[in-house]
Amino acid sequence: MSVLPEAFSRVLIDQALKDSDWDLLDTQQVRFEMSGRDGRADYVLLDQHGHALCVLEAKREDADPYEAKEQARGYAENLRAPFILLSNGREHWFWNYLRADQQDAYRVERLPSRRDLERQRFKNLQPPRPLVTEHVGPDYLKPFKPEIKLHGYQIQAIEEVSKQFDRESKRKFLLEMATGTGKTLLCAALIRRFLSTRNAERVLFIVDRIELAKQTMEDFNVVLREYSPVIFKTARRHPSELLGSCVVVATIQSLMVDRRYREEFTPFHFDLVINDEAHRSIYGDAREVVQFFQATRIGLTATPKAYLKNIDIDKLGRENPKALEGRQLRDTYRYFGCEPGFPTFRYDIVDAVKDPEGPFLCIPRLREEQVSGARCQVPGVRSQNEGHLLFAGCLLLSALRFLPSAYCRPPPAFRIRDSGVRRAGVGCQVTGARGLGAGAGARAMLNSELSIADCEPPSHFWPPPTAFCLLPTAVAGGRWGRAPGIAPASTLLLL
Repeated sequence: MSVLPEAFSRVLIDQALKDSDWDLLDTQQVRFEMSGRDGRADYVLLDQHGHALCVLEAKREDADPYEAKEQARGYAENLRAPFILLSNGREHWFWNYLRADQQDAYRVERLPSRRDLERQRFKNLQPPRPLVTEHVGPDYLKPFKPEIKLHGYQIQAIEEVSKQFDRESKRKFLLEMATGTGKTLLCAALIRRFLSTRNAERVLFIVDRIELAKQTMEDFNVVLREYSPVIFKTARRHPSELLGSCVVVATIQSLMVDRRYREEFTPFHFDLVINDEAHRSIYGDAREVVQFFQATRIGLTATPKAYLKNIDIDKLGRENPKALEGRQLRDTYRYFGCEPGFPTFRYDIVDAVKDPEGPFLCIPRLREEQVSGARCQVPGVRSQNEGHLLFAGCLLLSALRFLPSAYCRPPPAFRIRDSGVRRAGVGCQVTGARGLGAGAGARAMLNSELSIADCEPPSHFWPPPTAFCLLPTAVAGGRWGRAPGIAPASTLLLL
C-alpha cells in the first residue's frame, strides 16, 4: 500500500482552514513554513494585528498527529503563539497549552476561526475555576424560586459530570435518565455551575421540537434569567438579542435550515452544548450540526442506542468494516465518549421507584374493570354509563415543580369517538385512538400512540399537582362528569 505524502494532507488542511473562514492568500492571516530557533512551523495563524496566534503542525494522513505535540510546542513557544493545532487532514487536535487546566491536547472535528482563537486568548486572561468549587446542594436554585429543590440523584449527576470534567479533562458526557425525572431542571443547575465558574461563557441547548424549546425557556427564564436565555428561531431576527445571550435554546431543525448554524456561529462560539433526546440528534444531517460545535458536549436521553453492546468489534471490523462503521456512527454511548452500556450517569425508572428519597416514579400498571355507576380513581368523578375501563397507575413526581406543558386532568367532558378521542374544555384534539367503540359495554384497548403533547393546561390550575399522568389510557363506553380541582399528590386517572 502506497504512503500518501504530507502534501496530500495539506490539501485537506487547506480546505479545513477555508471552511473556518481563514484566507490562505492573505499573509496577514496565514503564514507558511515560518522558520524559528527550534525549526520550521508548517502553518502560523495570525491575529488581526499580525501576531502569531496559533501554530498548526501538519502530518501525513496515515500518521497520528497527536505524536507531534511536543514538536509543535517548541515552535509555538518560540513564536509566542498561545495555541497549537495538530492535523493530518482527517483528524484534528487542539491544545491551549498555556492553561494550567489543559495540559493535554484534545480532539476537535473542525478547526477554529480567527474569532474563536482571539476569544480563547482573551479567556486565558481570567482562567476558570474548577466546577466542584461551586457548591450545588438541594437549595442551589431556591433563590430564584423558593419551591424549587434539587433531588439527591440530580445532584449526583451534576457532581459526576463535574468531577470527570475537572479531574479527567473529559469533554463528553451522557446522562441516561428516565422520562419525568427532571432533566431540564438538572441542566439548568449544571449550566449555572458552568457559567458561574467561567468554564463556559455561551451555552447551546438543542431540542427536537419547538414546544420543548418553549417549555425549556419557561424554566430557564426563572433560574437563568441574568444570562438572558433566548430561543434561536426568534432571536436571530434581532441580532442584538442573540449576541447578548449566554444561553441559546434551539431546535435542531431551526439550525439546519439553510445551514444557518454556519452563518450565525463559529465552531468555537459555544463552550457547552447540551443535546436533549441525544439518541435522535446524532443521525444524518442533524449529526453535522452537532459536530460543527467544538464544545463540551452533554447528551440527555432516556433511551440511548447501544449498537456496540455485546459486539466483537475486532471480528466485525475484519469481516464487515462498513457494518462496524455504521454501528459506531449510531451508537449513543460511543458518540458521547462512553463505553457501550455505561453512561456517565444512569437513573432509570427502577432507580426512581426504589429511591429512598422518593419514590419519584411508580411503574405503570394496567387493569381492566367493569363499572356500573361506581366511583373511579379520580375524586369526584363518577361513571354515568356501564362499560369496560382501562386504568393505569400514574407516574408520581413528588415535589417536582417543572412539569411539562401538558398533563392529564379530567376535562368537563370526555367522550370516545370512532375517529379519535376528543377532550373537551382543554383545547386540544387527541389523535391516534382508532377503532374505539362508543357504545355501552364496548372494550377499550390501550393505544400507545395516543398523545396529549400539544395540550395546554388550564390557566387557573396552579400550583400544578405533584402527580400527573404521563401515559394515556383509552376509555370506552362512558361519559365523564365534571371533576372538582385535584389536590396535590392525587392519583390521577390516565386519560
